[in-house]
Amino acid sequence: MIASIALCVGLGLFLLGAVLFRRRRNSSSGQARSALSGASRKALETVALGLRAVAAGRQQGGRPLPDIHVVVHSGQRLTLRLAEADDDAPAPWTADISGKEWSVDTARLRRGGDGGDGPTHPYSLTVTLGLHRGERMLVDLSRLSGPIALTGDDNDVLLLAQALISEVVSGPVGTLATVVLVGSAATPSVTDGLGARSARLHTAATRGEALAVGESKLPGQRRGPSALETLHMGRDRGAANSGSHARRLFVVTAAQYRNERWGDTPLRGTDALLVLGYIPALEWNLQVKPDGSLLTGRLGVPVDTHAARLN
Repeated sequence: MIASIALCVGLGLFLLGAVLFRRRRNSSSGQARSALSGASRKALETVALGLRAVAAGRQQGGRPLPDIHVVVHSGQRLTLRLAEADDDAPAPWTADISGKEWSVDTARLRRGGDGGDGPTHPYSLTVTLGLHRGERMLVDLSRLSGPIALTGDDNDVLLLAQALISEVVSGPVGTLATVVLVGSAATPSVTDGLGARSARLHTAATRGEALAVGESKLPGQRRGPSALETLHMGRDRGAANSGSHARRLFVVTAAQYRNERWGDTPLRGTDALLVLGYIPALEWNLQVKPDGSLLTGRLGVPVDTHAARLN
């Protein structure tokens, strides 16, 4: 009898230890995937330098900023694919004959770059979706004109969301961006996989609390348009030319989106909204596939290895 009890207790302790070990291993694995590797940071530093050069050059020339559809980093070259043709590429960028692509040798950017003290740029929600044929594909989430659904297997969605959030708040491109995790998206299942904390990562219990983040005027920074002003102006793809370079990315679950009617929320033109889960009829949909690829729907950016599998 005593031996049977001892055996049951021992087996119970063994199973409990196995569960705790598995949870700890999964948590560590999530943090490793979402943390920026050295190669990723170097690539993102190059992207940041390139976007700063665009902003500085266009400002000096008195020209509006281009609407960038996708940023492609292929190692030795950095390419911007524009939404509309524009052949006035500022140095050191060069426009192709169509004016739809600007490119630059990354070595030229690094020779002339200062590593982070250059002019700020208004593309701070530009984030890596993944790789296509070995090239890093990045998009500016703030240029999308509505909520972005991230769908697929729950665990895959979680890992990709963590990778996107981590890159924004800890990478060199998103220095003027703020991420706000709202309600059920602010639970440990999301936050525990984000690695090191950042002053640019916030949590909020409700929609109203989330929208208040970043509304106060910062020294030397113009405040963006109010929610009412945005409602009248509409969200347009010229958000990159807004007077304020501050950007906000709100992250909500599909349940939170429905319960708090985020679809009716008038966001600023410089904001982006990422929804974790399926919402019918959303214009923008990123679908994580079991093979590690990402279907980007109307966005039309090919991704064969999504960002959560890069690190």
